[in-house]
Amino acid sequence: MANEMSRMLKEAQKLEKRMTEVREELAAKRVEGTAGGGAVRVTMNGHHEVISIKIAPEVLEGSDAEMLEDVLLSAMGDAKHKSDELAATELAKVTGGLMPPGLG
Repeated sequence: MANEMSRMLKEAQKLEKRMTEVREELAAKRVEGTAGGGAVRVTMNGHHEVISIKIAPEVLEGSDAEMLEDVLLSAMGDAKHKSDELAATELAKVTGGLMPPGLG
């Protein structure tokens, strides 16, 4: 019984260590969200941090602030969705698809 508990504790520690490593790796991974047919591009890392925003010059020519705001929000939403998918995929590799509470 003590042997089994010791083994389970070691496995839990390995899982925790690997989860920490995956979270660190996610900071270096990039996803790109686009909108307006690629006219606006938002790059995020796996922690939902915006790395860059690129706006095609033709988007600015019309100087329609409301349209630009809508396209930016759409591109950021797309990037966040892709970042969520990236994180879920990478964490599932460690947990075998099972996400303990608080680790997702």
